Formats: sequence, structure tokens, C-alpha cells
Amino acid sequence: MMRLLLLTIFAATILSACSQSGHLVKDGKSDYKIFISDKATAPEKHAAEELQTYLQKVSGCKIAITHEQGSDEKLIYVGFKDAPATITGNLNPAEFGNEEYIIRSDGKSLLIAGGETRGTLYGVMGYLADYVGCRWYTRDVAKIPTNPTLSLAKIEDRQKPALQYRDMDWRESLDATWVIHNRLNGFKVGDSLGGNYVTFPFVHTFNQLVPPAKYFKTHPEYFSLVNGKRTTAQLCLTNPEMVKVAIATVFDWIKTRPEVNVFSIDQNDFGGRCECKLCSALDEKEGSPSGSLLTFVNQIADTVAKTNPKIRLQTLAYDYTVDPPKNIRPADNVIIRLCHYDYCAAHPLEGCTKNKPFLDQLNQWKKITKAGITIWDYYTDFQNYLMPYPNFASFSHDVKFYADNGVMGLFAEGNANGGAGEFAELRSWVIAQLMWNPHQDAAKLVDEYVDNVYGKAAKHIASYIRLLHDQVKPDTHFGIWPEPFNVTYLNQSTIQKADSIFALAQKSAAGDTALTARIDLDYLPILYTKLYYFAQGGTAYISKEELPAALSRYNNFVSKYHITALGADVNTFGSLDKFIEKIQIAANTTFYTDWLISGPFDNADHKGHDNIYPPEQGFDSTQTFTGAKYQKISWKKYHDNTTGYIDLNKVYGPSENVVAYARRIITLPEAKTLKFGVGNNDGIKVWVNGKQVFNLAAASSGPNQHFFTTTLNKGENTLLIKVDQLKRGWGFYFAQH
Repeated sequence: MMRLLLLTIFAATILSACSQSGHLVKDGKSDYKIFISDKATAPEKHAAEELQTYLQKVSGCKIAITHEQGSDEKLIYVGFKDAPATITGNLNPAEFGNEEYIIRSDGKSLLIAGGETRGTLYGVMGYLADYVGCRWYTRDVAKIPTNPTLSLAKIEDRQKPALQYRDMDWRESLDATWVIHNRLNGFKVGDSLGGNYVTFPFVHTFNQLVPPAKYFKTHPEYFSLVNGKRTTAQLCLTNPEMVKVAIATVFDWIKTRPEVNVFSIDQNDFGGRCECKLCSALDEKEGSPSGSLLTFVNQIADTVAKTNPKIRLQTLAYDYTVDPPKNIRPADNVIIRLCHYDYCAAHPLEGCTKNKPFLDQLNQWKKITKAGITIWDYYTDFQNYLMPYPNFASFSHDVKFYADNGVMGLFAEGNANGGAGEFAELRSWVIAQLMWNPHQDAAKLVDEYVDNVYGKAAKHIASYIRLLHDQVKPDTHFGIWPEPFNVTYLNQSTIQKADSIFALAQKSAAGDTALTARIDLDYLPILYTKLYYFAQGGTAYISKEELPAALSRYNNFVSKYHITALGADVNTFGSLDKFIEKIQIAANTTFYTDWLISGPFDNADHKGHDNIYPPEQGFDSTQTFTGAKYQKISWKKYHDNTTGYIDLNKVYGPSENVVAYARRIITLPEAKTLKFGVGNNDGIKVWVNGKQVFNLAAASSGPNQHFFTTTLNKGENTLLIKVDQLKRGWGFYFAQH
């Protein structure tokens, strides 16, 4: 059962601002009854019960539910069934969509009714939210006003959701009660509560359509040809026998799952598209692998349409199929689910040049798709669920953009599988409100949530949110896979200010255990970031002496809030255990973060790795060199103890096809054989006292990706490192074990 934090509000409801003709409740008493037909559906009966429950919570008066209509009785009609013409007037219930409703009052009677199956139920939720002031922010926190007098004014309010399909992936959205109160429809809530918008199978369905376990051994030709070999990565979409199997599967789905709204014919996740001659020729002709995909989907859709014209299919425009084909068009019963994954999450869709490719794709798909477009969007950092992620501006504007541009549905992917991601509950509630009515002021919704969920600490949480989002400038860009060290907003100043803000928030919440716990959860992303930097070799935020206490606090939060993953891949970067392991290794490691650096030198045709440049020929701290593009360069100091990563892109700016050198002295009291760990992006060479001791042509960065041992002399030892750059990242880790 959901625990409700009842926040008392001594104020008139929205109704009192309207012209009054009477009262539903006055001074805690009522002459009204809630009428529900004895022929009402289960969702309509539930709607009447919800109305009774919350009107009692608000006013203290339990209004009786009845199936009888006396001539002089004052009634609240829930549902169209048996409601008199005096209140329904010219309304035709058959014209109401499944979630469309009307709230109508003549000042004496009240009608809340809508289309089946969820219309009346969501009408009650709309009445309680819009006219009584109830809010259900999280599974645990609701705002239920206290008002012993509820006015009944004249109302004519007909609503339907801006988006036909509204779903998300946070823990809140997996709770049926929260979903109903916030008028979503993607989660299975059961027919007794109105059911939901059913997509089956949900996504990446090729393996369910043509199961490899059943067919691959005997019919490998049904599956994709990749690098000359048949694999189960995808299907061979031009194989006619495979198409017959797929069609048979879809008809079996249609027969056994009559509740489904749309059947998904989706490519599997990741790559592996078929490279056979027929598929490749079709894709080349259409200018995109969506050519072979749509050819395949359309064959199924055309066959289905002959016997089941109302059935709709859906397929992904994702990864290698995100660009539409030149000539082929989706069949009239095929919905395109376009995935918005490669973009700037810092800014709204409109106005940021990095979002233009997606906008072009959306416009192109809209022009050729008759059945409609749904969007799969991403609202979390999939590399680091807990990392601070200031993307409020993008989702605040983009939901409205989708609705205004004819999109019929939205799936907002969060991190339900990992647990409590950064501000997951806030995002859930605000996005749910915008999915129903995207013309609301999103900033005011955020403020409302913070004010009501954080109470005494609200001003501090609001200050923290502003702090983060003030770091997002026009030239700030980040996608859905950022690391703390490659975003600009998690600088040392921001982390220190955040620490101070949360200390004030905790002080203001003293004595309130529920609020203290909520603030702890919201501080966890800052604590995680500090530990992340420590694991990467940084000591600016947490020293080795401070680590045990910080790690104990982190482990307590992870256990208390049932966090199961730190990122989308629980076996690698998302693993809780591997994160702790990295921290423990760093605690017993010395990362070198002080260097003299020189560069960039030329790396054209990747020859720079072996070319001998002046830093390899001797050292003079005052010497200048001729570097790439004939620029004059010299040695300069580098120091950054926030992380063990020596980020050369931050020193020299984004660069390609260059190399740089780093030099330092290691002093030992006696000769010793030491073990070193390196991580490099891209190639690396290491010399100790002029002798090359390590050489790797290319690798991805990360602390302690590779190890080597070498003997150092008593006294001073010269360490020289050369790092290549090919594309994107450029830098290295160097640590002593």
C-alpha cells in the first residue's frame, strides 16, 4: 500500500476561485451522493471509489456511493451509464476516445465521465488534480489538501491526452497506483483498473519472431550474414522462407493476444545487419538498411491487413535503420518508433545544431509514414545512472515539441533496472504531467515538485538544481553516455558548492527521518561522483584518509535504496562490485598527476607513433619546438589532482592525428623493481631513463588497463611518455602499484 505523506494546505481549492452555485461539501458535511450505474465497468467502479476516498481525505466527509437516483437527490455522476440527459446534454459517449473525458457541472450536479476503458477513471484523476488540488508526486509522497468546504461551480472541461501512448522506465512507472494517479498508460495495471496501451512484444523482437533456438541449427540462412558467416545477431530479411515463419508467428500473436494495441516487428539491439547479396543490394538501392527492414515488415503488414485491417504493427528506426529509405514507404498499418539516442541532452531539440540530424530524420519519417510516429527517448546517463545529469531543459521542452509535431506516443527511458537514478522521481512526475498536457510550464512543475516533496529543505534542493543547470551553457554538450571527467559542469567548484548546499539541506531536515532519507538519496550522485574520481586516481574530493567513511556511507545508501546497477551494462561499467574493486585498487595505488607536457606533434598517417621528435632526443625545459601545423611549442607544467587521467584534449583543445609527450622525475631512496599500470587513448610509448619499457599502438583509456614492471635506479629517474591521438579522446593514466 502506498504510504501518503499528507501535506496540509489551508487554502481554498481551485473551485473557490470560480463563480459558485453551491457546495459539494460544506463544513465537513455533504448532501451529495456519488452515483454509479449498476451496469458500470470495473474501472468506472474504481473511479467512484477513488473519488469517494480522496474527497473524504480532503474534506473529512465520506460521500456515499449509490446506484439509485432519487428525484430530489444531489448527485455526482461517475460515468455515462444511466446519467440523465439533464447533465449529459448533447454528449455522445461513443465519440469519446479511450482516455478522453469530460468534467461538467451546472452548479448543482457534477458529471465525470469518459470513454472506455480509462476515460472515466482518468476523468476522476483529472478532477482531483485540477479542481481539488491533489498531487501524487512519488510512490510515497502525495499532496492531499485539507479543506472542509468544497465548492461546486459551473464547469465544462473536456480533455484528452496530447500523446496517445505515454510510458516511461523509472521505478515510479512500475507502480500501478502511481501510474493511474498520473494518467500514464504503458504499464500493465490490469483490466479492473482500465488496462493499458499494450505493445507486444515490447522491443527488439526478432528473436521472438523467428527463435534462433528453434531455427538456427536447421536453417542458418534465416539469419544475418555478417563477415561471411551466418549469425543470430539479426534476421536475413530477404529470405522468403524466413518471412513465412515470421508471418505465421504474428498471426499466432494476434490469435492469442487480443488485448494488444500494436505488435512490434523490431530489429535486435546492437548491430549485425545482414550483408547477404540481396539484403545489401536492397539497402544500397534505398540508401539505408531501413530499406530491407521495411520491405520485410511491409510483407507482414500487407498480409495481416487482408484479414485484420484494424491491427497495427510497429518497427524501430534505430541504430543502422534510423535513416528512412529513398523509395520504400511504411505500409498504412505500420507505425514507426523513432529512437532519439545520438544527440545533445543538454539543450532542447530546437536551437542546438547537434540535434539537427535527428530533427531531419523525424521530418523525413513523418512525410512517409501514415500510421503515425512514436518516439523512444532517453532521459538518463546510461554510463553512470547516479551521475549528476542536468538535462531538465531538454525534456521540459522536447515533450511539447513532440506533441506539437504530430508524434502519437512517447517512451521515456530512464533507469528502473538500476534503481534510484539521479532525480528519478522528479523526472518521472514532471514528464508524466507533460505527456498528458505538454503546454504546462515545466519549470513551474519542477518548482511545485520541489516545494511539496522537500518541504523545509526545498530552497536548498532548488538551489542545487539551479547550480547544476547554471553550468549548462550554449556551448555545453553531452549525450546519454557521459563520464564525469568529460563534462564541464562537474568541476571542483561545483562539487564543493554542492557539498555545502546538501549540508544545509540536511540541517534543515533535522528530526524528519523521511525527508532526511530523501535528501541522502539526492546527495548520492555527488558522493558517487567523488568516489568515481577517486577510482580514476583523483584525490581532490576524497583523500585516502577520508575514503573509509565515504565508502561506508555510499555502501549504506546503495543498500538502503535498493540500487542494483550503476549503468546500463551490469557486467562491466554498471557493476556495483567492479566499481568498489576500482576504488579499492586506487586506494593502494599512486597515480602520477604532475607532469611537464609538450605537443602537439604531427601524427599524419599514424606515423607519429614511431617518428622521433625532439623530446625523445634530450631535455631542456626552455627549449622550443616546431610542432604540428608549424606551431611553436615548448614544455609546460600540468597538474590536476581531480582525476588520474591526463586529458590532453583539455590542454590542447580537441585534436586529431597528433602526438604529445609527458615527462617527470621519480626519486627513490634505493634501486627497486616497480609495477606500473597504464591506460591510454590512443597509442603509448614509455621510456625510463632513456630506455623504452612499454609500447602499445592503440588502446582505450581507463586506469590500469595494462601493466609492466621495470627497475628504477637509486635517486632520480626520468620518465617519458608519448601518447598518440587518432580521433576523439586523447590522454593517459599512469600509476605505480
